[in-house]
Amino acid sequence: PDSIYAEINVNPYHKVSQIYPDEIEMLKKKDVKTRTRRNYMLDGIMQRKVKHNNATVSNRAPHASFSTVDEHWFPGNNAPFEPFSPVAHGGACCIELRKSQVLPVGNAMKTFGDHEYLLVGIAHSPVKWKHWYNYHGVPESDKALLPFQHYVSFLYAFEPYPPFNLRARSGYFCLGYPGEDEGTVNPNSVLTFNRKLRQHNETFNCAQIHFVSTLVEKVDEDNMIVIGYGLNDCTSRLVEVSKQEIAKLLFPDPLEMNLQERK
Repeated sequence: PDSIYAEINVNPYHKVSQIYPDEIEMLKKKDVKTRTRRNYMLDGIMQRKVKHNNATVSNRAPHASFSTVDEHWFPGNNAPFEPFSPVAHGGACCIELRKSQVLPVGNAMKTFGDHEYLLVGIAHSPVKWKHWYNYHGVPESDKALLPFQHYVSFLYAFEPYPPFNLRARSGYFCLGYPGEDEGTVNPNSVLTFNRKLRQHNETFNCAQIHFVSTLVEKVDEDNMIVIGYGLNDCTSRLVEVSKQEIAKLLFPDPLEMNLQERK
């Protein structure tokens, strides 16, 4: 490629820097910050510093394309997954989503503007530890409403040229477990089922932690993508998703959206 870019941050502004992988500076060991809790020994890989340009900064992130139930349970500043909070980051990037692959519903075509395609990535946001968890007198029932270190993901779409302005983002979602009809599955998958995503005393049919690390187009099928993700830091999965499904999350049809009372 003519240029290689690296995402630095997604929220609340998309920060991207051009990098030059072949131009490397070797840092002295004393200048390298170590992850002491992992007890990794410093090596030549950690001492490399890649040359890069100053980062471009996009416009502010747009509103989510749909809301999720956590916003009802925890309104305002109490939201566990604060939209584009300082802890929302990658994830994986990027695939092309062409205007021709998106239904002309809502403001979808306006969002593309003069661009024939947008780039799409997946980021995640965890519920972080709250300082009041350690306060004396806080009932365990209150802590149980908002378990920490539970992950959700969201899609974001941005312009393919600097400053890579964010044009759309989805609401939150989680990626699930293997289905019974998938044939042979990882025998260790059973170990992930006892740690499910849980908020407001409700358990969802997905892992407490799912972490997307791969997002690529399927070979010879440019209308399909492959998403690779891990479950509870234990097993991994690859799933195929059509770009039409991605488009529906980023640009839902207002006529198909409705509110239903839970039974």
